[in-house]
Amino acid sequence: MKPLIGITSQFMAKDNNFASGANYVNAVIEAGGIPVQLPVNLKEPAETLVSLVDGIIIPGGADVAPLSYGEQPHPKVTRTFRRNDIYESAMIHAAIQQGKPILAICRGIQILNVSLGGKLYQDIPSQTANEICHYQDSAARGEMTHSISIMQDSNLCNIVGKTEMYVNSYHHQAVREIADGLRVAATAPDGIIEAVESEDGRILGVQWHPESLCAVCEEHAKIFTNFIERCRADS
Repeated sequence: MKPLIGITSQFMAKDNNFASGANYVNAVIEAGGIPVQLPVNLKEPAETLVSLVDGIIIPGGADVAPLSYGEQPHPKVTRTFRRNDIYESAMIHAAIQQGKPILAICRGIQILNVSLGGKLYQDIPSQTANEICHYQDSAARGEMTHSISIMQDSNLCNIVGKTEMYVNSYHHQAVREIADGLRVAATAPDGIIEAVESEDGRILGVQWHPESLCAVCEEHAKIFTNFIERCRADS
């Protein structure tokens, strides 16, 4: 049986809607899983929601509220929704407790890190001496713009079979202090953390958007196929 993959859907206050991008859904389908969209539901225990699926994907979205990691908001912080932060943090902890694989993407890697006790750069351009642009001002989601270096002994390297590859980039925040239980798996040329993972391989967080690159690059498609295979093996 194909594994059920829960994709957290964030509450969009402006549209009074729950959203998760079609690219995430399509990537799961193409990799052999069955996507299940999970809307924000703070009344139902996260443990119950996670128990219904074989793994979860935490997708991209709005900035993580700095109060979630004990800081005041930087002037460059954009829209935040604490409701989403609380919901996704609970889902992450429930998945870890139940041994369910986690794939965290863009905002996902950030809320993953914060949920486990880490901190973020609230605005890369003003808080670091970064040398490359991390926000790709383009509607071409399938276009790659900068390289990353992948740690040779990482699970990510085993998945993609490379120590260097190109990624797309749509973020102005990033992991600053990595949480306990995670390790760096990849960095950008300017040192910004691009991927984190757990040693046992059940957790992978990436700062780019592989769901938008699956159709044009095999390495990015492998991230989803490996995740689906792990969810099937652990179910």
